Amino acid sequence: MKKSMIFAAMAAAVIMGFSACQEKPDTGKTPSEVCPDCGEDPCVCDPAPTGPIQIDGDFADWDALQGVQVATCPADDVLYEQFKTFKAYADEEFIYIFCEFNPENTLVFVPYFDLDNDPSTGNDSKWSGAGYEGKAEGGVFEEVETDDGPVQGAPQKWDPNFYLYTDSGTEKVLDSGMAVLSSVPASYKNGNWAFEASILREVVLEAYGIADATQFTMGMYQYDLNWSCIGQLPCKTFAQKDAGELEPMLTITLP
Repeated sequence: MKKSMIFAAMAAAVIMGFSACQEKPDTGKTPSEVCPDCGEDPCVCDPAPTGPIQIDGDFADWDALQGVQVATCPADDVLYEQFKTFKAYADEEFIYIFCEFNPENTLVFVPYFDLDNDPSTGNDSKWSGAGYEGKAEGGVFEEVETDDGPVQGAPQKWDPNFYLYTDSGTEKVLDSGMAVLSSVPASYKNGNWAFEASILREVVLEAYGIADATQFTMGMYQYDLNWSCIGQLPCKTFAQKDAGELEPMLTITLP
């Protein structure tokens, strides 16, 4: 119960943008000289986020950032082709992700986490050198029910629930809206779409019991309206798999 209360309080902080202006003081200055929100000159409202990635649907800040982990889809020789680029990065506060994809029939993106960096633990791995203990399920398009079955609706922010695999099954450790800020998927380039998101690492790592972690690994799946996989990153070509090669997950180093 105590942990739930902590998560709820931190979630409220996320929703409120980590800031709130105090009651406007009487400074004796004219309105043109003071901040319209807090009444101070200079403004004493909390400043806008200054992290390396702004979650605003403008993806240019990813290109200039050093240390980003990137997985791209090989062309024409993979089982799943719709997921084109997966990027991940971490700073002291957030874990950032970027996904470029073909939007046709897309519904959900699910990252899988190897939380203990031990391939012998966790569930059967979709990647080499990893057994995954957790996942986060969230849709990027609305699912609209029709007489002919579900169809893809409007794009929406990625807002996943987080789950932990246990010996007895799957346990939800974080509800949606508690730890993720996401852009709405939008047209990107070459007919593909993209979205970006920041995951509040303090909340997520605490929920998974790895608050002191220095790194973990992750990979991402893209699912369609039938929850069939249509994209996986990282991935290898059929030729590489035939040669015995398998792609490891991306390694996220936490500063």
